Amino acid sequence: MVDVKYVLGILGQIIFYYACSISITFFNKWSFSRFHFPLVVSFFHMTIVSHVIWLYRTATKGVSGKDDITWNLFFRRVCPTAIAAAVDIGLSNWSFMYITVSMYTMCKSTTIIFILISAIIFKLEKPKILSAVVIALIAFGLFLFTYKSTSFNLWGFILVMAASAVGGLRWVLAQILLQRDSLGLTSTLEFVYYVEPVMAVSILPLALSIEGSDMALSPDFILADRHESLYVLFVVAVGASLALFLTFSEYLLLSNTSSITVSICGIIKEILILGLASTVGKDRLSPINMIGLVVCLSGISLHVYLKYKSNKLANDIERQGLLDSEDSSTGSYSAEQVNGRK
Repeated sequence: MVDVKYVLGILGQIIFYYACSISITFFNKWSFSRFHFPLVVSFFHMTIVSHVIWLYRTATKGVSGKDDITWNLFFRRVCPTAIAAAVDIGLSNWSFMYITVSMYTMCKSTTIIFILISAIIFKLEKPKILSAVVIALIAFGLFLFTYKSTSFNLWGFILVMAASAVGGLRWVLAQILLQRDSLGLTSTLEFVYYVEPVMAVSILPLALSIEGSDMALSPDFILADRHESLYVLFVVAVGASLALFLTFSEYLLLSNTSSITVSICGIIKEILILGLASTVGKDRLSPINMIGLVVCLSGISLHVYLKYKSNKLANDIERQGLLDSEDSSTGSYSAEQVNGRK
């Protein structure tokens, strides 16, 4: 019998995830088209999220009983992950100044390619022919999507593709941290607590070197009155809140479902964003661009299906192993009983 309460709860979590993810995508596009310092804003987003998570962990540390990680683990594992995450988010936000939401969404979907490549390099995945098919489908779909696109901008395309490449490394490093119990960071909130401050520190030099002088000399910054300053702070705070809610929504959905469910939700989310960008926004797609979209989403769907089959096979093998172990134990126990009766 279907647990209606459980199903409605999962649907509510999915809707919450969609609301956060779609909102922050369009909000970032809107805010960075008006406030032209995406790296500086990203720094403040990360700083605000770091403080909120720090307050939460400090308040609950006595209840959770979590101990601090070692400095060796922090520098060798946490810092590389955080630096990759900071570069990914910084470049992604920077690209919004040059490309449309549709272009951004399609290019970021290629992160799966770089996740596969990084997973093979770190020996988390084995090279397979079907993996090459997935990469080829996504790459060809992206080529068709950007072919003769009226909204194509080379610099924006380079930024978002660089973000996707670093993002692939970021998620593989994050997977290693979150899935190895021996590292002590299996809780996503604990993971964010350690990673987010390093992300803020990592992106600050990049923000100051690229945008620092322009921001200092900007009339909007120098001549801003009290109301304008408060408005900018309000916009930054809203973006940071959306980033925090997105992190929480991803954790909530993943903790109650599975990575396969999150991946499928991600595909649907991308379709929704592209649909909204075409109807509400000014993004226009040609028939060739639409074919590219279908090809790219087919590659992503194939990847999700292959991960589902792989996980199902691993679970079946593990379940069979447990059953064989129980049968062996029962057989041994029965033999001992018979020998005792003799």
